[in-house]
Amino acid sequence: MISALASELNSSSVSLFSLNQTPSANQSLLDYNGNYTEIPVFPSYIRTTSMVFCIVILGIGVVGNVMVPIVILKTKDMRNSTNIFLMNLSIADLMVLLVCTPTVLVEVNSKPETWVLGEEMCKAVPFVELTVAHASVLTILAISFERYYAICEPLRAGYVCTKARALLICVLAWAFAAICTSPMLVLAEYGYAEYVDGTIVPVCLTQADKLWKASYFVLTISLFFGLPLVILIVLYSVIARQLMTRPGLVVTMPTSSALRYRRQVVLMLATVVLSFFACLLPFRAFTLWIILASPEWINSLGVETYYNILYFSRIMLYINSAMNPILYNLMSSKFRDGFKRLLGIKCRGDFLDRKGTLTTTTTTTTTNSCHRKASQESHQLLKRSTIRVTASQDGFRKSSVDSAISRKISRSSRNKSFSKDGESFV
Repeated sequence: MISALASELNSSSVSLFSLNQTPSANQSLLDYNGNYTEIPVFPSYIRTTSMVFCIVILGIGVVGNVMVPIVILKTKDMRNSTNIFLMNLSIADLMVLLVCTPTVLVEVNSKPETWVLGEEMCKAVPFVELTVAHASVLTILAISFERYYAICEPLRAGYVCTKARALLICVLAWAFAAICTSPMLVLAEYGYAEYVDGTIVPVCLTQADKLWKASYFVLTISLFFGLPLVILIVLYSVIARQLMTRPGLVVTMPTSSALRYRRQVVLMLATVVLSFFACLLPFRAFTLWIILASPEWINSLGVETYYNILYFSRIMLYINSAMNPILYNLMSSKFRDGFKRLLGIKCRGDFLDRKGTLTTTTTTTTTNSCHRKASQESHQLLKRSTIRVTASQDGFRKSSVDSAISRKISRSSRNKSFSKDGESFV
């Protein structure tokens, strides 16, 4: 099984139990012949530590990775191509936590090197875990290339980095990862073997005892770990150089807040990439060492050291699946506010938005009142001016009428005078 892949890769791994035994890793059992046989068991501190870490990781990881897609889907301005990739990464992490982590709880409470979950799970667990790991690597590569286009080639980013293309890339990543992992369905072998105490126990072996099997594991580690790591180092070096040397070209409006947000996104994604490869490195390195090392060298480790390294590598692998939502919360203000809203916690931004709205409303109301008052005063002033103009016009008309009447009366008087005079003259 892939969860214990490192302990299953070599066909002589079971011989560990007959070599370099320590009292803490064995318990005595009386066999059918009346003889005491040393039965290997997991040391109590390995069992306890593994169970505590797995339960905590499972709880935190499931809650966090369920919240990430909900936050993205509920927040309209977060529905972009980058966050679609992050949502796909959360789904992959969720599958690791739900399918693979519980197997550790079963293993540490069973006999070492035995498999009690049946043949179907023997093939499903390694297939799911490797498929998810490969899909996660491809998703991280897609995220990094999307950031590269957005920052270093912004003119092409408009038609390259679209939501439809992001969804298509996610589907293709899962399909390609599943195809590349399909040999695990053949490599994982379920059967029965004689245990060190003479009993027949079920086992699930993923052995690299043939050249093509060893070549497959080396090729997948190189293709889905070594090569992507080199590509990502180059990509983020170019992105960092672009941000440091020409910051004004990476934003449409080169404001300090926009540039600060862009750098925050890049820093968060770079941290996600770094944590992914740092957490995956111990397991990949240990797996590669098991494939290439001789059986004598592996046996020289001893059972306790062997399982210390193995379960440390597996815990680191599962920590990565639970870590990403924590990184989003710590390094992205949008994700942090989205998590708070989802949990019913009021954000500072919401308060400021309400305060700003209230202030704007108050200011608008005050301004409208002032405008109405000024308009009323202007109307009154205009009315007064109109009355004055009308009065002046009326006065002018009245004066004109009075003058006309005076002239008419004067002419009438003169005519009467002439008449009288004429009468008197004739």
